[in-house]
Amino acid sequence: MVRKGRKGKGASAASAMNEATLVRVTKALDDFRASDAEVYTFEPDISKEERAGIHEMCRKMGMKSKSSGVGTRRRLSVYKSKRNQGPDMEEGPSHLGFSEESRHVLQDLFTHYPPDDADLNGDASQNSSDKAANIKWKTDSAFCRPAMSKHDITKKVEMFSTKINGSPQLRKIMEDRSKLPISSFKDFITSTLDNHQVVLISGETGCGKTTQVPQYILDHMWGKGESCKIICTQPRRISAISVAERISAERGEAVGDTVGYKIRLESKGGKNSSVMFCTNGVLLRVLIGRGTNTSKTRNPKKSLDDAILGISHIIVDEIHERDRFSDFMLTILRDLLPVYPHLRLVLMSATIDAVRFSQYFNGCSVIQVPGFTYPVKTYYLEDVLSILQSEGDNHLSTTTSDKKQSSILTEDFKSSMDDSINLALVNEEFDPLLELISAEQNPEIYNYQHSETGVTPLMVFAAKGQLGDVCMLLSFGVDCSAQDRDGKSALDWAQQEKQQEVYEVIIKHMECSSAKSTEDNELLNKYMATINPEHIDTLLIERLLGKICVDSNEGAILVFLPGWEDINQTREKLRASPFFRDSSRCLVLSLHSMIPSSEQKKVFKHPPAGVRKIILSTNIAETAVTIDDVVFVIDSGRMKEKSYDPYNNVSTLHASWVSKANARQREGRAGRCQAGICYHLYSRFRAASLPNYQIPEIKRMPIEELCLQVKLLDSNCRIADFLKKTLDPPIPESVRNAITVLQDLGALTQDEQLTELGEKLGSLPVHPSTTKMLLFAILMNCLDPALTLACAADYRDPFFLPMAPDERKSATAGKVELASLYGGFSDQLAVVAAFDCWRRAKDRGQESQFCTKYFISSSIMQMLSNMRKQLQSELYQRGFVPADTSACSLNSNDPGIMRAVLMAGAYPMVGRLLPPRRNAKKTVVETASGGKVRLHPHSCNFNLSFDKSSGNPLLIYDEVTRGDGGMYIKKCSVVGSCPLLLLASEMVVAPPDDDSDEEEDSSEDEAGKSTLVQHRKEKIMSSPDNTVSVVVDRWLRFDASALDVAQIYCLRERLASSILFKVKHPQDVLPPALGASMYAIACILSYDGLPDMCPSNDLLQNSVEARRFSLGKRGYIPPGGASAYTQPSRAPDGRFDQSQRSFRNSGPGSSKPRSFKRQRNTAQ
Repeated sequence: MVRKGRKGKGASAASAMNEATLVRVTKALDDFRASDAEVYTFEPDISKEERAGIHEMCRKMGMKSKSSGVGTRRRLSVYKSKRNQGPDMEEGPSHLGFSEESRHVLQDLFTHYPPDDADLNGDASQNSSDKAANIKWKTDSAFCRPAMSKHDITKKVEMFSTKINGSPQLRKIMEDRSKLPISSFKDFITSTLDNHQVVLISGETGCGKTTQVPQYILDHMWGKGESCKIICTQPRRISAISVAERISAERGEAVGDTVGYKIRLESKGGKNSSVMFCTNGVLLRVLIGRGTNTSKTRNPKKSLDDAILGISHIIVDEIHERDRFSDFMLTILRDLLPVYPHLRLVLMSATIDAVRFSQYFNGCSVIQVPGFTYPVKTYYLEDVLSILQSEGDNHLSTTTSDKKQSSILTEDFKSSMDDSINLALVNEEFDPLLELISAEQNPEIYNYQHSETGVTPLMVFAAKGQLGDVCMLLSFGVDCSAQDRDGKSALDWAQQEKQQEVYEVIIKHMECSSAKSTEDNELLNKYMATINPEHIDTLLIERLLGKICVDSNEGAILVFLPGWEDINQTREKLRASPFFRDSSRCLVLSLHSMIPSSEQKKVFKHPPAGVRKIILSTNIAETAVTIDDVVFVIDSGRMKEKSYDPYNNVSTLHASWVSKANARQREGRAGRCQAGICYHLYSRFRAASLPNYQIPEIKRMPIEELCLQVKLLDSNCRIADFLKKTLDPPIPESVRNAITVLQDLGALTQDEQLTELGEKLGSLPVHPSTTKMLLFAILMNCLDPALTLACAADYRDPFFLPMAPDERKSATAGKVELASLYGGFSDQLAVVAAFDCWRRAKDRGQESQFCTKYFISSSIMQMLSNMRKQLQSELYQRGFVPADTSACSLNSNDPGIMRAVLMAGAYPMVGRLLPPRRNAKKTVVETASGGKVRLHPHSCNFNLSFDKSSGNPLLIYDEVTRGDGGMYIKKCSVVGSCPLLLLASEMVVAPPDDDSDEEEDSSEDEAGKSTLVQHRKEKIMSSPDNTVSVVVDRWLRFDASALDVAQIYCLRERLASSILFKVKHPQDVLPPALGASMYAIACILSYDGLPDMCPSNDLLQNSVEARRFSLGKRGYIPPGGASAYTQPSRAPDGRFDQSQRSFRNSGPGSSKPRSFKRQRNTAQ
């Protein structure tokens, strides 16, 4: 067995390349994937081993590669692999038929409301009131300026002053605030904002910008006797909440008073709060709402309900993270600033490309604020290998003695170096700088970094093309990996200033002498030849941890690893060691977003004296948390990054190299509270080759939400044209894919016009597909589980990963048991069942017992509960549901209807299960593109098996992910064919199979062929008992009687008409024919909505432990006999009849349903 990180028989071909070649090839492939080019060809000078490595890398990246030519002319070309045209229709068709109960329902429905009923053509809507015609988005009061007079403001200021004088704790807080580096910039920041609309603050980690700048602005405005509304955005909801809590504590108030927050589906504070924290997505919706409300007015600036008029300041923090919402929002704000001269915009970040952002905002003012971190000693892989080889030496004592040596850099000398660097960089006067460097060839001098900008002499000479001076510094042994405050190295400066010759000299120098000495270089090369650089070397980490523990007495160690598997493997490696297994010596903890909060909190506690705390963490510890006793950081240099491959339309989750900005953040973790040491487990050459920043999220994530918001902002603007104005426009293929998704949802027409359905899809703070699911659920009276699914999709799964192996098995079994409450075979319904049981257990006082047994996070459940209430309120405000939603959830425990709701939200993510491949043990899933993917081990369906006689079960999933181990689906549910046939975009009757006729008629013209096929279809559909084949979405074939197919077509049309009616008139009653049809569809889904492999409603009463916590209600008991359906227009006794009342009372069922391709252009 090959230990992870080491090469063996199964080692990858890519690992055979030397590091320089691997870096060069990876960059070439990344650049090609991000470009518009269709093919990239490597030069013919690559070796056979390198060619094999490139082929392997292309497969992992989802691209195709091909070698052609012979001898010296053999070249390797790479292509962006387009999605397959579709799966082969080798599998036999599935048989479709209605149960006897469903046939009674259909017979009664079509007896009273035949297919040609006039109510089906949508004319009924013309007689209805036009309440929804000009519905505007309601202005959120949380973004309105407080109505405060000068007297009110004075009173607030005096109250704050009194609190400070009367509280020693607040006085101590004020003293600490005054010591922050940013405090000396307070007046400069406020005066700059008075005179400029946009200010960019580049503040190093620990300077205090996030908590202090909003307070400086607030105090400044109140000092002038003016009220204000300061909106502060954060990329993550946890940051928005925690910062709001911190500032409130600093002002001696509760959250929601002066300072509040509003995140998706949760808020505290509102109109009376002067400072509101929110996520980027929340503010974006406010800006979109402003565009929607003013799009029909001639002078949007004068709109009385314009939310922007109530905002005085917008602070966008952490803009270097470049999430898709912030990039999109900055584009909108840049366009809005000239229209709103009162508005002030503050951009903030710890690591930022200040020049680029300043240029984007027309040369806005930039304020550089130094950070407050202790010195951090940095080691790279070659240093680590040397340290571990010298077992007898204490590398930390050497570091300590070095620090004690007196430095020649006096304050006067530093000032002279700063002035010399400025002169050389601005005026190209190099002599003063050269004189200082030549006077003493000391590393402190030639590696000196400018006190404000971090620029080094090497960067200056590289930027100005001073080749001779660059070579001189290289001969001295200058540090080429040093970075300025913007994260740029000398290599980056040369590239930026197009100094190609200098760039090549530095690159060559780094390739040839990346180590400190020949010995170190040989040691590095020897090590690199034995490991796979794409894997984590757990043995190296174990040895380094041991060396740190031997050479030092105290200080926590933080180890950055890519993901959960790496954390688990490293943890198991340490457990196998007697030294680290000894609890009196070491405490090994894990930090990951999916472990329980009780485990996460342990990392902040100080261990007993003599016990070393070791924390194995993902990049969550980079910025989200601060662990104050960390002294040592081990950086693997890797991180799990989720991305999107638009050419294959799949998500990707790979361990990738961090950026220079990430590396600096990791270093900073060691110097937050005291001097520390950071060990980077990659070479100096690799460090210099890292990208400056991560790829912006807008270029690596699906963008359906953004594209819909573009149309909501300006319905006349082409989506691609608007997105071209962003700082880094998305890949055109991503835009095309997003538009296609929106067209399939019925949000856009084929010519990219916004539909009324699309306007409703964009009105809720969830993904458009989730909104579709909610509206369909309302029509089916199955709202409660849909609320849970929507909030879980927006937040996170409530199940956590236990640490012990035996507990992991119990957690998996518990999840399967919960799913069985609603028919089983569903990851999504396991979440619904978990929430329902948790709610019941909480009411009984058994919450802790339930959460412990099923490994569920109580805090996540509470968050989901709060989010559900907020989302339900959003639905009510928009007229979709009544104040009392009990009638909208009468079918919330019916497994068949619940799976149809799942289908409505997941479509078109539909696959079919295939038997295991040859020599494989697990089931595979075939997708619409023809791809074959596996199920993830964490899925409830991982061990799924089925009887071949029952055909190939259908399955819906959230996404296909391409990871390091191949393609997989993590969350999925087995579904029946009935929901698909009702909700699919396209369903056609297949032509009869008659190959001989088609061959003989091959000379006919196309029109003749079309007429002949149509004639055959009509002929085969003419007899109700004929068996016909229907094809869904051009790949799933079903056999059914002609009568059943005709009835399904009619139900699809009526479902589409009902949705369109409710979108236009959410508070009106459905016409009788449509209301009765929705009732019938719900009945049919209850009878026939489950897949064959799931137990029927009657069999779901099986005894399982989870039922102790369940609601005790299983599905619905349908009305008995056909007599119950004789008067569908009247509300008979029975559960579904309540749906008639819900249509009548709540009319909101403005479900925005299924829009079919054949109707899309005529339904506008």
